[in-house]
Amino acid sequence: MDRPDLAWKLLLPRRLQAVLAILFPEVHALVDWLQQYYLPDKNLLPATSDSCTGERDPDFVALVTLLDGSEACIHVEIQCTRQAGFAERMALYHARLRDRFARPVFNLAILGDSSPTWRPACVTDLRIGCGTIFQFRSVKLLDYRDSRAVPLQAGDPVAMALKTHLIALDTRRRAESRYQAKLALLRSIHERRVKNTELNELQKIIDWMLPLPADWQRRLIMDIDDFILEHEKEDKNSLNYMLPKLILERHKKLAEAEGRAQGEAEGWAKGEAEGWAKGTAEGWAKGEAEGKAEGKAEGKAEGEALGLAAGQRQMLKLQLAIQFGRVPATLERTLQRADSTQLERLAIALLDAESLEGALQAAGL
Repeated sequence: MDRPDLAWKLLLPRRLQAVLAILFPEVHALVDWLQQYYLPDKNLLPATSDSCTGERDPDFVALVTLLDGSEACIHVEIQCTRQAGFAERMALYHARLRDRFARPVFNLAILGDSSPTWRPACVTDLRIGCGTIFQFRSVKLLDYRDSRAVPLQAGDPVAMALKTHLIALDTRRRAESRYQAKLALLRSIHERRVKNTELNELQKIIDWMLPLPADWQRRLIMDIDDFILEHEKEDKNSLNYMLPKLILERHKKLAEAEGRAQGEAEGWAKGEAEGWAKGTAEGWAKGEAEGKAEGKAEGKAEGEALGLAAGQRQMLKLQLAIQFGRVPATLERTLQRADSTQLERLAIALLDAESLEGALQAAGL
């Protein structure tokens, strides 16, 4: 599952100046970057216990000093999917931050979704001349598809994140194209001979924004291994030699973790299936004996229905474990409560589901 928001959340605390310089140059020009900025606890509690909106946790908050010597709060929200109430959420963040820090608040939104027309920027609530108008700045990452709009050739982590984000949007549901693009990005890191301190950061950006299915991930590992063999003559102490080795080690760890998780899921599913089969057999025998007293036909029909539903649940657990990892306890309880129709809808939704939440929503769970 793509998680580009994680990459941007990684960059903002360490690269705030660079992010604002590329995406929000007007705000960047107001800040005195010679002064250290402060990252406070960004958890925003409601003003009262009976608040209708509850606790809030914005993506990024920094307290900065402006060029005129005054202090301000910079709030950045990363939104990679369309959300109907996003502008209202930004207005709530503004009110909470203004109340907590008692200083001007710059509310900024990085819109990383695939819709070119979704561009929230304000909330208006006016009636008979009374009310509020709240505006915030937003930047649409799709607008940077023209490479001339930003110096992507610079190779710094922020430019790399922007370039990789656009590749992720263009290669969604196209595993082979994404594999080719990811391999090219990893090779480009090698060719640029980046500093060792930036290596891990760049790899995390690429991995979070460009995840691959297991078979393509294994192919990537083999190709990186071949890439290392091409550079065996490099000085063993040079970064140019160490870089592909580090890349390979990282992706091998990722593959091992995925393989271990899949093996545990399959083993758990097999054990569960065997236990279910034994329990079903014992339960059926007991149910049949009791059913003879109350009505053999009714008891048999009920037993068959329960067995079918249980079988559906077991198959779905296995499918969910393979696609999304180990099934959490809360989801198991949801499956136990679901009827046969809902289970069938979930099985169909999983055929082309992009996320666990999307499949459950499609099935009405």
